[in-house]
Amino acid sequence: MYLIGLTGSIGTGKSTISDYLVSKNIPVIDADQIARDVVKPRTKCWEAIRKHFTNEVILPDGQLDRKKLASIIFNNPSERKLLNSITHPEIQKRTLLRIIYHFLTFQSFVVLDIPLLFEESIFRRYLSYIIVVKCNSDEQMKRIKLRNGWNDQEVRSRIASQMSIEKKCSLADYVIDNDGSISHSYQQLQTIIDNLRYPISFWILRSILILPMVQFCFYCTNLFNIFEI
Repeated sequence: MYLIGLTGSIGTGKSTISDYLVSKNIPVIDADQIARDVVKPRTKCWEAIRKHFTNEVILPDGQLDRKKLASIIFNNPSERKLLNSITHPEIQKRTLLRIIYHFLTFQSFVVLDIPLLFEESIFRRYLSYIIVVKCNSDEQMKRIKLRNGWNDQEVRSRIASQMSIEKKCSLADYVIDNDGSISHSYQQLQTIIDNLRYPISFWILRSILILPMVQFCFYCTNLFNIFEI
């Protein structure tokens, strides 16, 4: 089993690609979902966050106020580092357990959907391939403003806080251009999936295994011809 990384920048449409993979019964480990799970009310991470950041970041129903917390850490590196020290070990542990599960169920490959794959993830070194989802800057701005309700300055600040999409694309093995229609993005992804399922190494191994069979067939044919004579 090998690991495939899936990433992009905020607003480039990575979630759409991830959903397609799930629809094709390809195992996807969603780092964002795990990050939400580890801070559910009364969990160890939730308690640690409440203790440090106080009830200011807790909503009336007990859920973490993610927007409030994000506003606190966005321009405060020390607070962001502390938050990461609380959540990242648990996120990494749960991710590893899911990888082990998929290995034990004989999956050929697993996709790790990680937004900050290049910036923060310890799993990058273990990936066989990396897929980056990109779109043009105008489309990216429009999507983020529509989804998050941010103004232009807020959007630009969030984009600038991440590694540039150009840099990510240069580090990727595969790039999906998500500017056009969804069907076009799916078509690009399906081509990548087919390549991953049947890489060159697969065909080399298959050829090595088939060659003795072909030689045996030729031998039998020649032997048959000899006896016919």
